[in-house]
Amino acid sequence: MRARVAERAPGMTGVRPSVLLLSSDSRRRYAEDVLTALALPRGAIIQFRYETDYVAGVLQQAIADGSAVGRRCLVAFLADRESPEAEPFVVPVRFATVVTTACVADMAVFRLRVDDYANLEEFPLAEAEIRAKGGWFVDRLAEANGGRWYPATTRFPDLHLHERPDGDPAAWLGVARRLARHPTFRSSCFVRTEEPLLSGDRTGALDAEGRLHLSDGDTVKMRVSFYSEGYTPAAKRLVCATDGTFLKIASDDSYDVASRYDTVEFWLRPEMLGFDALARVGIRLAVDTRAGPAPPGDSLTTSAGFPVVVRRSRSRLLTRVSASAAGAFLVALPAILGPGADLPWRVLYAVCGAALLAVANIVISHGR
Repeated sequence: MRARVAERAPGMTGVRPSVLLLSSDSRRRYAEDVLTALALPRGAIIQFRYETDYVAGVLQQAIADGSAVGRRCLVAFLADRESPEAEPFVVPVRFATVVTTACVADMAVFRLRVDDYANLEEFPLAEAEIRAKGGWFVDRLAEANGGRWYPATTRFPDLHLHERPDGDPAAWLGVARRLARHPTFRSSCFVRTEEPLLSGDRTGALDAEGRLHLSDGDTVKMRVSFYSEGYTPAAKRLVCATDGTFLKIASDDSYDVASRYDTVEFWLRPEMLGFDALARVGIRLAVDTRAGPAPPGDSLTTSAGFPVVVRRSRSRLLTRVSASAAGAFLVALPAILGPGADLPWRVLYAVCGAALLAVANIVISHGR
């Protein structure tokens, strides 16, 4: 079971989120969903699912009539809600926008486009204070929903976190440091993936479907930061992976994590294609199992990724067609001129035409 929070209008300052979606530590996958939400670049898509029994009626109605789409939400982590030994532990994680919703059998599915990190400058940092805040939050959440427990709801107490933070890196680190206060994440490495940088250090913003669009002449830089609250004995490895066919790694594809905090840069390059293609890039930080299996009870795995559309370059296609046409004309020109033309000129035309055809088919085009 899990829970989460939502808002309207992505990137809108001063607008209170209107949907709450919580994720818990009751299953490993739920905790790893929190790490993924924290790791994804702005604009990427993440999917959350809930049994309809845990979705408030008002939100179920919004799903049915389509009004849930477009709302801005806040994803949050809530643990130990029913623990007899400790107060609940709550940490807001990230804002997102609802892209699509659906009810399938007894499940409600939310596809979210991630946005700003939660601004936790005034949120408690010590574990005891976070748990005190969590106790207050759970009590107010139950009151707002008529005494029922819903991890997905539109009625929840205001945590006053809806202002956009000044700097995403600082906001990301603030969320990570607070999550690390809970035993679930104490030995975890938190990851942040920046928006991709294209040629000329242009930001490659993801589209409404969370896809990055490239042409076959682009190069891509992926900057990935990681942070851990403390050192762990198990070796960890940060890996960047692609399909290997349409999108390839143009740098080292892995990094051995030997420090608590660092930033790594991966370079990617799309293949030159004769058609458009859909690829995917993924970032994964986990225990290094090359020398043996992971020790039991070690840290969670962080995974983040997004689709990449590799488009055939239209300018490259035009250049290729033009060079091929010019080359073919020059190759045919000696026959057009006939034997009356000087032999050296006819040879020169044919050689130049053959050279243009070679450039068009070998240099300009490297299509698959």
